[in-house]
Amino acid sequence: MQSDYWLLLFSFMTLGFFHIETEACMAAGVGGCQGLAGCPQTACGGGCHTPPVVCTNNCVVPPRPLPPPPPPPPPPACQCQPTHDCGRYGCYLRRNRVAAASVRTQQVNKDTKDTVSSSDLISFANQSQPEIADPRFPDNPANARFMRCCEDRDLPDACLVHCTFQKYTRDVLNSMYVKADGCPLAAAADIHFCAAQGKDHRSCCAQNGVTTTLAGEKCLVLCDQTPGQVTQLDLSYLACYDRFDSMKDCFYKQLNKRN
Repeated sequence: MQSDYWLLLFSFMTLGFFHIETEACMAAGVGGCQGLAGCPQTACGGGCHTPPVVCTNNCVVPPRPLPPPPPPPPPPACQCQPTHDCGRYGCYLRRNRVAAASVRTQQVNKDTKDTVSSSDLISFANQSQPEIADPRFPDNPANARFMRCCEDRDLPDACLVHCTFQKYTRDVLNSMYVKADGCPLAAAADIHFCAAQGKDHRSCCAQNGVTTTLAGEKCLVLCDQTPGQVTQLDLSYLACYDRFDSMKDCFYKQLNKRN
């Protein structure tokens, strides 16, 4: 009977202690106070552990770190029409260049009946051969060469509309700069290269007064469009565009000399 008394007394003391510790735990803002000493009880037994925890073989181990976030998805590909391909600046019209070169070569050699090999076709564009008039520009071969260069560089339709000497203007460049034009500004370098046909026009530009701006001799950089001439332009070149028409005049005259 006495042993039952001590057992009952011990039970009341334990419950009282647990109640006090639980209230202290709740006051401290710890939720789920069901373990020993007012700590959250886990499947591994009582103990002060910050959930969430993972139990392995009755031992509490720290939770595994979250995996890194997935990489961002790649930019969406061009949604081009079946007749177009995706290029650097957007969708461009697919052209059969080999067939077109073959037709031009056959027309050029029609009178002489010369046989042209496939290696000749590859270098045909770099040779001083007579050209077939472009039906789009029957009276302006300079514009025909300008446009053909832009097409060979896979410029999108929104840029091709600027590939004539009448359409390639300062206003167009300004619109491209403020993103008010469908042709991206990055394509302006290709358009300018095609207008100059990849040639060095510095002597003509100097005679045309291109160096008479605040930028001075720096403006001649825009007149030298030979391949490999890469210059990082900045705002100091902005004054050069006051002589943009003078540059373009040099490009146009040089193209007409080839006729």
